[in-house]
Amino acid sequence: MSDWMFLRSKCRWTQPPEAEERVKDPAPIWLSALVATRCLARGNGQDHAVRWNCISGRAVYTNAGADAELIQPFGVRLQGGHTLAVYWVPGETAYSMEVYPE
Repeated sequence: MSDWMFLRSKCRWTQPPEAEERVKDPAPIWLSALVATRCLARGNGQDHAVRWNCISGRAVYTNAGADAELIQPFGVRLQGGHTLAVYWVPGETAYSMEVYPE
């Protein structure tokens, strides 16, 4: 599967696989750059890749564990159950981020 198709399917995570061909809007280009950075969640002595979901034009990750995680390369400490939303504002030179409680 090409990276583009992977991003497209991840961005449309609510779509069933058979609906993939009906998706008309490709994933935003900035999402490709975000995924290419290979973000890591570090917590409780273990690291794992951050798997982003695309919801309403934002890349979203929720810490499903009970322990806090450090999301790299952003340096954001995310408590258990909290969600990190990352998005790109046109004309800006960096990602914008928001953390939402459980």
